[in-house]
Amino acid sequence: MRVLLLVSLLASACATAPVAPPSPAVSQADPVIAAERAFAADAARRGWAAAFRSYAAADAITLSPDPVNAHVQLAQIPGDGETTLDWRPAYAGVSRGGDFGFTTGPFLLRGREGIVGHYFTVWRRQQDGSWKWIFDAGTDVRDPGPVIAADAAIPTLAVARSGAGSEQAAVEAVRTLEHHIAIARPEPRSQLLRRLAAEVRLNRPGHPAAVGAEAATALARATALDAVEEPLLIEAATAGDMVFVLGRTSWPDGETRREGYLARIWQRQGEDWRIVFDEIVPRRGPPPG
Repeated sequence: MRVLLLVSLLASACATAPVAPPSPAVSQADPVIAAERAFAADAARRGWAAAFRSYAAADAITLSPDPVNAHVQLAQIPGDGETTLDWRPAYAGVSRGGDFGFTTGPFLLRGREGIVGHYFTVWRRQQDGSWKWIFDAGTDVRDPGPVIAADAAIPTLAVARSGAGSEQAAVEAVRTLEHHIAIARPEPRSQLLRRLAAEVRLNRPGHPAAVGAEAATALARATALDAVEEPLLIEAATAGDMVFVLGRTSWPDGETRREGYLARIWQRQGEDWRIVFDEIVPRRGPPPG
């Protein structure tokens, strides 16, 4: 979560469909953006641990330092946590059916100068209509920019025009795609680069976030972009147009290799699948205590 619970956990409103053609100011991603903002506001009011407990789905996963059920991890945190952790969505996407989405943006500690890093949260709408997160992580993206306003209008991913037909069909399509790329020759990275969407965003530790295919390609070549032969977690929208994948990865760091996890969003665009978000989270030791 955020950066592995502060070192590990440093991380609803539903929009009513208009009768008239939608205004440019209205986005289908508004409900998931509203959920993220309510989540952050709850953390500022009650404490980050209390907010994470309230907004986590029963099967939510975080990294501490390896994948673990969020409620199991949160049960080890005494009290409600401090109220100094703040975060703001800067980009969001949602599925055709409006039941699955993601948000990403900067997080910071009030009273500390500058942005600590960028978070990434995957959301699923529950049967009662509320939104709960199913995965949350963050990495120390270098971001010297100003902190955006909490209620600022943010860019969103265009909703897919079609899906794979079902959640299961999408899961199997992306699982197979990742597997085939992972074992293919030439190296998987060259094949994945061709699947970066025009609007893709990449988060890499120690680097500015890359926005757009050109910047993302350069950042991926300088760091890492791996396929997942065997996903640790794979979740999809019911319409089969958006898929989240979590897997292990490693990348060169001088004469050694660093270990971590990649978190990726695939979107069905036309008859193909494209990467619209990709983040690497370094594996750190467990928090003290």
